[in-house]
Amino acid sequence: MPSSATSQPGGRTADHHLDGRRKLYHDPSTPRGFCAKYFSVESCLLLALITVLLVVLPLVLPPLPPPPLAVLLVPVALMLVLLALALMPAAGAGRNEVADPGSYL
Repeated sequence: MPSSATSQPGGRTADHHLDGRRKLYHDPSTPRGFCAKYFSVESCLLLALITVLLVVLPLVLPPLPPPPLAVLLVPVALMLVLLALALMPAAGAGRNEVADPGSYL
């Protein structure tokens, strides 16, 4: 028995309704593009707009003055603090003793 659905180019299928109109829906067996697979059309347009702005604005805007030295040292200081915390021995662990993993919780 023939089905009321007919195949369209591009992996779409047309389903005929009683009033003669067709409803198009995507066939999940066909591959889709990366953007259409994970994002809505509006999200893809927003991402494309942000990309264009990030490319064009640095060419249009005047160059900014360099930041103060204190602002440049913040990431370096943060890295040093995190490195010191990573290398500190665990509280309560003796010499050459493996710390109990539960003590970190």
